[in-house]
Amino acid sequence: MEKVNKISPGLYEVTWISGGKSLAAIGITANGTRWLAPINWVVIITDPSNVYRAWVDVESVRRVKNG
Repeated sequence: MEKVNKISPGLYEVTWISGGKSLAAIGITANGTRWLAPINWVVIITDPSNVYRAWVDVESVRRVKNG
């Protein structure tokens, strides 16, 4: 989680360990951990105690450039 908590908030392309990619918003919870909200998910994990679950299947993230 140390690497994850250095990611700046923004829009990212997420590559999944299982294959495939998603666009996702990444933000910061009140306690400083990063939340992950892929735009194709129906449910977003916002409970700070469960935020880590979303990161288990992430292989890499690449920030989407503005404009």
